[in-house]
Amino acid sequence: MVDYDVIIAGAGSAGCVTAYTLAKRGKSVLLIDRKDHDTIGLKTCGDALGSHHLKTLDELIQLPSVPRDVIEHDVTGIDLIAPDMEHRLRMTGPSTTGYSFNRHKFGQWLLGLAEEAGAEVMASTHVKKLLLTEGKVSGVRVRPSDGDADKDITAYIVVDATGATGMLRRQLPETTPIERVIRKEDQMVAWRDVYETPEYTFETPEILEIYWNQEQTLGGYTWVFPQGHHRVNVGLGYMMLPGHRPPKDVFDSFIRTTWDFMKTKLNVLDSSGGIAPVRRPIDTMVDDNFMLVGDAACQVNPVHGGGIGSSMLGGALAGITASDALEAGDTSINSLWPYNPRYMDAYGIKQASLDIFRWFLLNVTNDDIDFAFKKGIIKGADLLHVSITGKMDIGMGDKFKRLVAGIGRVPLLRRVNKVAHLMEDIKAVYAEYPSSPEGLKDWQKRLVPIYEAAKKA
Repeated sequence: MVDYDVIIAGAGSAGCVTAYTLAKRGKSVLLIDRKDHDTIGLKTCGDALGSHHLKTLDELIQLPSVPRDVIEHDVTGIDLIAPDMEHRLRMTGPSTTGYSFNRHKFGQWLLGLAEEAGAEVMASTHVKKLLLTEGKVSGVRVRPSDGDADKDITAYIVVDATGATGMLRRQLPETTPIERVIRKEDQMVAWRDVYETPEYTFETPEILEIYWNQEQTLGGYTWVFPQGHHRVNVGLGYMMLPGHRPPKDVFDSFIRTTWDFMKTKLNVLDSSGGIAPVRRPIDTMVDDNFMLVGDAACQVNPVHGGGIGSSMLGGALAGITASDALEAGDTSINSLWPYNPRYMDAYGIKQASLDIFRWFLLNVTNDDIDFAFKKGIIKGADLLHVSITGKMDIGMGDKFKRLVAGIGRVPLLRRVNKVAHLMEDIKAVYAEYPSSPEGLKDWQKRLVPIYEAAKKA
């Protein structure tokens, strides 16, 4: 007899939503986190979430509305700023409407929902080891932070929601079809501070700002997300490429000396760093008795590194699938497999397409970006369309006008055209995601030439 139907390691956004979804369906759930109960939710984050994610979760699992005391400010748009800091594009639309919020309160709210639904929470506890029985996952070994003895806890299904480290994923047997280790080039390092700015007023707190600068934040960006007129979340993130500088050093040398509000009186509310995966979702997020959600499953937007909404979506879909498997009395990889195509269809296809776009952005220079903004070769509507659909689509009339404007950057325009085709190629492959584990290897082979071409685009 097992101790629980499901054990979830990690009480972040994905873990809490997975627990909430399963507990609402009457399953016995243990949610474990190394933090103490009252600090769950504290995390390095941009503290912003699109309202379209919440609408989807309401339709899918009837997730309640976010309480107003969690929200710092309503968001209506995003400004993308060129490296010269003179040219900007405003993005407004369904995917840019949302909230800037208090990350700690948001995490505590999700935790409370899981508990109210019936999930048991074991806080201040380290998950030390993945337990295997006859080569298959059967539970976890834990140790409370105030204890001196390990304890083995069993379950029909174990969910790894341990974040970017994927601590349990890394302990899977070598025979697993799951990728156990994520390459550094597919991860982003970040640093961010949250301040009160009593001497500085943010005039448009409803607009979030994202700054591109390939010399300072290669493959990433700086964000300035106001949380009202006198509060701000400011940070940066960039690719973990060979020789990258520590993000705190870049924050101190670049952000502190460049932004005017950083030169005024600041009351520090939080300061921390972290890492996040920025790539397509892991090719399979399930094995026998085992599932991945959130950062551990690479459920993060590859272009901007935002992962709260997509991780919550992953948690909901994992919870639904796990519940179905438990009711069928079969938690094998075959029974858990539907989670993969469900997520790929809901978000993974777009995520994979944006992963191709990420490699294109990685090879664009500051001069290229400044030129494209200045000449109108890139428009806010273009980038908004890409962010919503994962597709680069410019009408023929517009295409000719921009070609004329882009004389002098013909190689850049050719690359834009090439990456647009590669994005469509990867979407076509993901649209044919295998319906069973037997088709995984052949499907993965189809990805290889597309990614090889993208890295050279």
